[in-house]
Amino acid sequence: MSRARTTSTGHEASDASWLDLHYRSSRAEYEHALSSVGIKTGWSVLDAGCGGGDFLPLLAEFVGTEGAITALDLAPENIARVETLAREGRLPSGIVTKVGSLLDLPFPDAAFDCVWIANVAQYLTPAEFETAVAEARRVLKPGGLLAIKEFDSHILQVQPMDSGAFSRFMNIRLATFATKGVLGTGSGTGIASRLRATGLTDITARGFLVERWADCGADTKAYVRNLLSYFATVAPQYPLPSEDLATWQGVAANPERLLDDPGFCYREFFVLTLATMPG
Repeated sequence: MSRARTTSTGHEASDASWLDLHYRSSRAEYEHALSSVGIKTGWSVLDAGCGGGDFLPLLAEFVGTEGAITALDLAPENIARVETLAREGRLPSGIVTKVGSLLDLPFPDAAFDCVWIANVAQYLTPAEFETAVAEARRVLKPGGLLAIKEFDSHILQVQPMDSGAFSRFMNIRLATFATKGVLGTGSGTGIASRLRATGLTDITARGFLVERWADCGADTKAYVRNLLSYFATVAPQYPLPSEDLATWQGVAANPERLLDDPGFCYREFFVLTLATMPG
């Protein structure tokens, strides 16, 4: 499971090294999304599920010296990393850190102007998502913002890999999330509807396409190389045709054939959903 980049929580793709690489590959779009939230100087912001802390510098820039940032994560090793980076001066000083769960936020009522949740809803069951939203509403001030960034990997593509083999793999992979009972990485587009079901009404959603073509740079190549390696490891667990398994074996044996192809293209899609708390 090392290629899954799990943490002590058991959540795949939640290890800081994996998250850092993904963030660097998609930095422009991720930071554009965060910039569009509307966080203001002097605000108190909770990064709920902060991972390795990639979004913390930009959050701190938005709130300025008059604001406050709190970083929370379920994995103690991620919080330890954030604290280490802050001590070393690689993250802004003054960030408050907590180990804790979105399902039971260790904060008082009406403590924050914004709760930022990036790529965490995918790990929750529908019932847990409702609990997490209720907790976010509790700790947000009247008029505060709940901002949820989540993938919709129905649109994930790696070209020029055989599109049939890739799509069959992704269809089965997305179905496994439903089998596990969690929202999964295909849930981004549906977050707004789930928020409305909790009683929130002032909701907006916007999609962001990340697209990287040939000569995309070292960070994207490293990220996609790791992603393909992990998918190739998972593929034999799925009921795929033998031809597809052979395709994935070939990808694992020589990912550079795709990465160095002049027709290479990596695409991912995510949705930013904003909900304003009742005044």
